[in-house]
Amino acid sequence: MKRVTLINLETLCWISRLGTFNAAALKMNASPPAISARVREMEAALGVTLFRRQGRRMALTFQGRELVQMVEPLLRRLDGVVGDLDNPEAASGTVRIGAGEIAALSWFSTFIAELRQIMPKVVYQIEIDLTTSMRQRLETGKLDIALFAAPAVGADMRSASLGWVRMCWMMAPALQAKNLAPGTLRERLEAHAIWSLSKPSASHSMTMDLLRDQGVDSDGIGTCNNISALIAIIASGAGIALLPEILVRSHVARGELVPLMPELKMPELEFVIAWNTDQEQLILRNIVDVALRCTTFDMLSTP
Repeated sequence: MKRVTLINLETLCWISRLGTFNAAALKMNASPPAISARVREMEAALGVTLFRRQGRRMALTFQGRELVQMVEPLLRRLDGVVGDLDNPEAASGTVRIGAGEIAALSWFSTFIAELRQIMPKVVYQIEIDLTTSMRQRLETGKLDIALFAAPAVGADMRSASLGWVRMCWMMAPALQAKNLAPGTLRERLEAHAIWSLSKPSASHSMTMDLLRDQGVDSDGIGTCNNISALIAIIASGAGIALLPEILVRSHVARGELVPLMPELKMPELEFVIAWNTDQEQLILRNIVDVALRCTTFDMLSTP
């Protein structure tokens, strides 16, 4: 059995509204022969006559009128659905968003608040986790979109840069007061207990690389899987750690933390927002746009 296509049903309704095949052809940007062919296809598929000529106009048969009465409400509903797909306020569903702690503790709350204003009917499920875990969950479809340290690996993954985060060696002022003698970075590092976020975080990898570059033994460093707790540990005087500058500004302003070596060039981590290439619908495009507006990370790496 032949199927009746959506374009053929739409053609039927336009002929009914406008009264002639020519008028429907102009409305639908088609030729009159194409309109006639669509009607013939419908009549063949349904096994009924839909129109009869009445002077210069085409009048619907009883079966034609009945079909129009059934189809027009469906077309109106379909138009509404298509319109909703382009209307952020009408968007609905559940979006699973992953975020690293650095983003979560800086501008993430502003980001979510703006998303709620733009797409109020969407349900947001948020997971805070380490970069490696989020990459894996994104690749396996357990997250729809994620904010984490670059790079976004995977052939089926797209990303946009959210900017750069400066990392700096920080310590408590009391710890600094005990060790005022000048020295190289290696000597300063070896003079203190070293802490880091737990692996496999991006900042742990950066810490290990920096220690290796300085020839400092990394076997005995302490780790913590929560950035807020780690900052508190360092502020207590328990050691030093490579911390995101964006999260310790207020601690520095209050005199709770100081740089290990203020003159030292700070390394940087780039952060991205990433999603799978098969997820390109309006909701995710809006999320990316909002993230790019809300990010407070530095958009240019420091030379």
